[in-house]
Amino acid sequence: MFTRHWLSVTQFQWDTVARPNSWVTLIFCLLLFIFTMTFLTFRRKLMLIFRALFSQRHFSLLQREGKIIEDRSSIFVLAFDLITITIGLAMFCQTFIPDTVSKWPFIAYVGLFLALLLVAYVFKLLCGEVYSRLFDRDKERITINQYKFIFLTDISVFLFPMLVLAQYSGLRPVYYLIAVVLVILFVIWTYRLLKINSMNGHRFQFFLYFCTLEILPWAVFLKVLLNA
Repeated sequence: MFTRHWLSVTQFQWDTVARPNSWVTLIFCLLLFIFTMTFLTFRRKLMLIFRALFSQRHFSLLQREGKIIEDRSSIFVLAFDLITITIGLAMFCQTFIPDTVSKWPFIAYVGLFLALLLVAYVFKLLCGEVYSRLFDRDKERITINQYKFIFLTDISVFLFPMLVLAQYSGLRPVYYLIAVVLVILFVIWTYRLLKINSMNGHRFQFFLYFCTLEILPWAVFLKVLLNA
């Protein structure tokens, strides 16, 4: 029993990736500052935003507060959302396509992705405005934009701690967990939008809008990343 054997001892190793973290750390500190100040100042509204995607009752309570996109707190929340998603895209590219992103400094890709997200956000708002004017769906447009804002905020609040974990642990499985949760949140968000539209009986028009403005841009972006 205590004689020698030919079995070799191996140690389990996580699938990790190492990267410099100077710029990422500064951006994380900025995000933490924005979120903390916003939460302390607009705590009630933020709590409603977190729950509104999963509860119609909380969404109704949020609507009674007024148009959340035009509220003063939305500026800080939107800044947190866009910067969080930007750093997430940059970290994802640095992890899975390092040969491509190594051509430029990391902060340059952060600036590029942030500019693209801002352009895409404004473009989709304008297209939503055109859609509401053409088909007389102004009330639906307001509701859809509110759900977009809520969806972006929820995924950003989830992304932030997960990105911190991915950055300082270097574990690739964290990104797979992020992808799974994002898909689940996207399915919930899509269900909410379809439920709102089915009540108004304009399914075909909404289907065209949803596929063209909500699905197609992200599909093209993902295709570009995969080709890279």
